[in-house]
Amino acid sequence: MREEHIPKIFSSLCFESYRICKIIGEEAGGTAVAVQYVAYSAESFEKYNTEFAPRLQAEHQERFGTSAAAYRTTLEIIEEGHLVDG
Repeated sequence: MREEHIPKIFSSLCFESYRICKIIGEEAGGTAVAVQYVAYSAESFEKYNTEFAPRLQAEHQERFGTSAAAYRTTLEIIEEGHLVDG
């Protein structure tokens, strides 16, 4: 994921950051993770979906088949903040 898939997504130049999070409470016996990408803009995200996503999703399906589920959800950031010591 980190060595291959994420760099391919970033080569689209549509995203500014990503997070990999462990899903807490999964009982399927393995480790489940969620990967969250932050696009530069709605236009960048649309470009990614149109020009890059179909090929990358097909590659993912070919490589992992049903052994790795992929769920896609689009979120709009309403507010973001960081705690500042002061």
